Amino acid sequence: MTNEKEGVPVRGRGRMQRTKLSDQIAEDLRRWIAREGLKPGDRLPNEKTLMQHYGCAKGTLREALKALEVQGLVKMQTGPNGGAEIQPVSTDAAMQQLRSYLHFQVLDFEQIYVLRRSLEVSLADSVVGRLTEDQLKRLEVNIEQCVEARDSGDRVSGRRLEIEFHDILCESCDNPLLAFICRFLNGLLRDLVEFRSDRYDEHEAFGQHNVASHRDLLAAFRAKDRRAVSRIMREHMCCAESFMQRLDASFRSDLLSTG
Repeated sequence: MTNEKEGVPVRGRGRMQRTKLSDQIAEDLRRWIAREGLKPGDRLPNEKTLMQHYGCAKGTLREALKALEVQGLVKMQTGPNGGAEIQPVSTDAAMQQLRSYLHFQVLDFEQIYVLRRSLEVSLADSVVGRLTEDQLKRLEVNIEQCVEARDSGDRVSGRRLEIEFHDILCESCDNPLLAFICRFLNGLLRDLVEFRSDRYDEHEAFGQHNVASHRDLLAAFRAKDRRAVSRIMREHMCCAESFMQRLDASFRSDLLSTG
C-alpha cells in the first residue's frame, strides 16, 4: 500500500516528482466525477466506502475531499446523510483561480485590449436578437446612471458602470467560454486599473465617448442590426484603448484581491 507520509513517485518529464496520496485521491475522484457524468446534487460514496476503496486513513480521505471543496467542485454536508455533494464551480471561484495565476505574471492593459478588440466584437455580435426587453431596459438605465455619475464628478462609479454595460451583454451570450473570458477581462478593468494621468479633459472625453458608444450600441441592438453592432463595438474598443494610453493606465500589482 502507498506510504501516506512520503507519497508516491510520479514519473513525468525530467526529474521525479512525489505526489501525496490525498492529491492522488482528489485527482482520481475528479476523473470519476467526469467519467460517471455526475451532476450538481449528486453525491460521492460515503467516507467508509471511499476509505475501503483507496485503502487510506480517514484523515487522508478528508484532505482529498477538502481539496475538492476548495476548488468548488463539491460541498461537504454534515449530519447522518452528509457527505460530499457535487456542485457547479462558481464563476467567481474560477475567476479568482485565474487571477491567482496571473498575479505572478507580467500583465498590462495593452494585453487586455489585444483580446477585447476581438472578443467584445464577437460577444456583441452573438447577442444580437438575444437580448431580452428587460436586458435592453437595463442597458438603457445603465447609460443614464453613467451620465449621472459623470455629471456629479463621481469618476470611479462612472467607470464601474461603464464596465457593467458589457457585463449585461455577457448574460445573453450562448457561448459560455466567450462570456467567461469577457467577464474576466471586465473584472480586471473594473477592479485593478489605475490612471496615472489626472487630466480632467481626457477623463471627461473618455466618459463622453463611452456614453455615446453605448447609446449607439443600444440603438443597434434594438434594431437587431448586426453589422452596425460589430462596427460600433470595434470602434468603441479601439477608442477605449487609445484613451487608456493617453490616461497612462496601469494595473495594480495585486491581482489576488477582488476590488
